[in-house]
Amino acid sequence: MLDRATKACPPSRQGQARRSDLLNSGLNSGQIAALVKDGGLLRLRRGSYALAPLAVRGRHLLSGGEVDHGYLAEVRSVLHSLGDAVADRRTAALLWRMDMLVEPKLVEVRVARTRTRVGLEGVTARCSTMEDSTTVEVAGFEALALTTAVDTVLDCCLDRPMQEAVVIADSALRRELVTVEELERAVSERANTSGVRTLRRLLKLVDPSSGSVLESMLRYLLNNHDLWPSSQVTLSQRDGRRIGRVDFCFAGQHLVIECDGRRWHDPMDTRDRDRRRDNGLARTQWLVLRFTWDEVRYSPSYVLACVRDALIPAAA
Repeated sequence: MLDRATKACPPSRQGQARRSDLLNSGLNSGQIAALVKDGGLLRLRRGSYALAPLAVRGRHLLSGGEVDHGYLAEVRSVLHSLGDAVADRRTAALLWRMDMLVEPKLVEVRVARTRTRVGLEGVTARCSTMEDSTTVEVAGFEALALTTAVDTVLDCCLDRPMQEAVVIADSALRRELVTVEELERAVSERANTSGVRTLRRLLKLVDPSSGSVLESMLRYLLNNHDLWPSSQVTLSQRDGRRIGRVDFCFAGQHLVIECDGRRWHDPMDTRDRDRRRDNGLARTQWLVLRFTWDEVRYSPSYVLACVRDALIPAAA
C-alpha cells in the first residue's frame, strides 16, 4: 500500500497527492485511512495528502526571484483540497514571481460563484468566474492553477493599497510578464465594472522602466504628492560625455534623486561607479539626493520635505 501511495506523491508534486490520485493509484478508501492511521501518509487537509509534514515557510516568500518551497507546498495542498480553485491576488503574484511590498500571510484563492463555503484554515477565498486562469510550473515543480498575469496585477490593485499595487505592476512589467498595452486593454474590458477608476489610476502610476521595489515605492510617494520626476534618465556633461543613468531627475531644476538600496556586500566597482557618477553630476551643477529603504518606507514626510526644499531655489 505504501508503495502505491509513494508513487501517487511524486517529488514533482512536492510529495503530495489529491485523494483522487491515491484512488487512481489502486488504493481504496479503507487503505488510505489505514495508511493515515499508521503514519505512512499524512492528511494535510480535506482531500489533500502528503508523505511528510509541510516544510515551514521561510521568512521571505520570494527571495532572489525564487518562491519559498514551504509556501508553495501550502498553496498546493489548498488547491488539492478545494479541487476547483485557482491561486489569485498576492498568492498568484508570488507564483508568477512578482516582487511585492507586503507578502500574504494566508493563501489567497478564487473559487467558483456556485461554491457556498470554503472553510479551510489559513485560506482567504473570493467567489468569481473561473475564466482566464492558467497553469504555471513554479520552481521546477508540477504546474499549479492561477490567474493570468494580467488579471493578477489588476486583482491585486483592487485588493491592496495603491502603493502595493504599483510595486506589483512595476515588477510584472519589469519581468515582461505583462505589457502596458495588455493592462490598458484589460482595464478597458472592465469599463463597466466596479473599481475601474482605481484601475485607471494604476495605469497612470506604473512605469516599465522601474528597476526595483524601492524605486517603485519612491516614485509612488512623489507622484502621490504631485511630484512627477522623469525616471531612468541618462545624463551627460556639457561636452557630451556620458555621466550615467540616474533613477529620477527634475531636469529643469537640475535635481537628481537616487534610491540607495545598496548593501554592505555590493561590489566595490559598483560603489566606485556610483561615486564617479555623483562627482560628474556635481561638476555640472546637479544636486543629488539619496534615500534609503527605511527613509522611503518609514519616513515619507522627511523624503518629501527634502525634495520640496531642493526644488524651491530653482523655482524661485
